[in-house]
Amino acid sequence: MLLLACVLSLGGWVVVAPALRGTGRDVVEPPADLSSSEAAPTRRAGAAAPAASAMPAVAGAARAFVPQAVDARAAETTDARCGEDQLPVYRPAERDADGAIHVEAPVPDPDGIVRRLPGEIKSAGVGYTGAMSRLDAALRSSGDPFDRAMADWLDLDLIEPPVRRQEALVRDAVATSDARVYGLAYAACNVPAVVPDAPPACAELSPDVWAQLDPGNAKPWLYALQRADAAGDVAAGRVALDRLAGSTRLDVRFHAGAAAVARQRLGDADLAAQSMTVARALGMPQPPFQALTARCRDGAGGDPALAATCARIADVFYEHSDTYMGRAIGASLHKIATGDAGWLDRVHQEQRERRGPDAVAPGNAPCAGQRAFLALFVRLDEVGETHLARQAASAPRP
Repeated sequence: MLLLACVLSLGGWVVVAPALRGTGRDVVEPPADLSSSEAAPTRRAGAAAPAASAMPAVAGAARAFVPQAVDARAAETTDARCGEDQLPVYRPAERDADGAIHVEAPVPDPDGIVRRLPGEIKSAGVGYTGAMSRLDAALRSSGDPFDRAMADWLDLDLIEPPVRRQEALVRDAVATSDARVYGLAYAACNVPAVVPDAPPACAELSPDVWAQLDPGNAKPWLYALQRADAAGDVAAGRVALDRLAGSTRLDVRFHAGAAAVARQRLGDADLAAQSMTVARALGMPQPPFQALTARCRDGAGGDPALAATCARIADVFYEHSDTYMGRAIGASLHKIATGDAGWLDRVHQEQRERRGPDAVAPGNAPCAGQRAFLALFVRLDEVGETHLARQAASAPRP
């Protein structure tokens, strides 16, 4: 749950929050302090629910990018033209007295496939179903192996149970040297909250091979540390810590799946479904930090050597992460390992002052706002969230 909170509040914050505020929605960003009880707001129910609950929000965010200069008569028909009239409609998420969001867990059909999300009050139209099929076909026919792997992970035609999707991803991983594909498959095989018993095919993957495909990235070694702890392998845990400390960057690639979806060129009537799928893609499995934070907490338990290792890892995350999630976790690691809250205070200040990156100028063409929204995710994947956010911070304010 801690990672989920970080992903939703930090990983996609600079993109979605400014747009949601533009629609008048209530947006609350939790703090980035891993040592704080406030760092992980409670979410009720299953692991697949966040992607479901994000769909209406991202659709609303897309609308926020529609330029005000569009002719009013065109605005009257934009929902139909861009496919929004075909979207399913969900009831608003409920909050309890302490502000926690209640999200129902999706209930799968007998074959294990979730075909209907909780809270749906209006079913999708036939145009939505057709758009999903066309998007699936575009991903599967792409020349980019990661796009094809995302088609297996998303299963937009809703025909494969989770275990079969994992098996398909493993086949994708062993057939390519693309680190993004390998990382997606490894992560999908290591989400016990979604599928408690991973298929035997998952044993073909290892974080060591992943690290060879993506040298310098700390992300595979976070999984290696988690794996070592689960197996009670102290020696492997030490190796993973050393590799984390020797990494040069933390590339989470939070927006990679969303960008894969956003890159596909579909017709105007399919754009709303494409934006909804961007939301699902933002629910890609993200790296586990719990094993690392447990070691570094309370000054690394009084172990000076371990505290120094934690401080080195914190520096990599804080200075060389592609997402604000990674930067914030680095700052919090620094605090719990050294007792110095200076980096974390700086991150909190950045959160208060941060501006989202400007959307690609939409112009006045039909559905231009929706296309600009999709283009923004492509930019985020290509350049990195932290880089774009720094550009936005340094840009002149209107």
